[in-house]
Amino acid sequence: MKKVELIAASLLILSSSAMAGTSAQVEYGTVQESHLITQTTEPSHQGARPLRTIGAAALGAAVGNQFGGGSGQTIATVTGAVAGAEVSRRRQSSHGQSESTQSVELQIKTDGGKVLSVVQASDPRLSFTKGDRVRILTSGSDTSVDKSL
Repeated sequence: MKKVELIAASLLILSSSAMAGTSAQVEYGTVQESHLITQTTEPSHQGARPLRTIGAAALGAAVGNQFGGGSGQTIATVTGAVAGAEVSRRRQSSHGQSESTQSVELQIKTDGGKVLSVVQASDPRLSFTKGDRVRILTSGSDTSVDKSL
C-alpha cells in the first residue's frame, strides 16, 4: 500500500510543477522618446580565399588555352585566366556582404512615475511615437514593450 501512496504523491508533485508557468510584471506608461538604432555587422573576411581565386584563374587559363593558335591562343589563355579570377573574386565578395539589424530605443514614463529606457528588436508592424500608451512586460531580466489596448 505504501508503494501506491508514494507513486500517487510523486505524480501529484510532478503534475503540479508541470502546471507552473512563467510570470511577468506588467506596467503601463507613455512613450517620451523613440529612436531607431541601426547596427551594421561587418562582413567576415574569412570569405576571401586567394588559393581558390588562383585555382579559378588556372582553370580559366586551361580552358582558354584550348582555343586558337599562336598569339590568338595566348590571348585566349590570358582572357580565360582573368575571367576565372574575376568570377571567383565576385562570388567570394557576394558571400561577405554586411548585414544590418534595427532596434528601437524607447524612453517611457510609467504610470507610477518611473522613467524606463528599453531597447528591443524593431518590428515593422509596430511603431512607437511620443505620447503612445504602452504596456511594459518584465520577466526576470527581459523587458518588452508593446502598444496598450
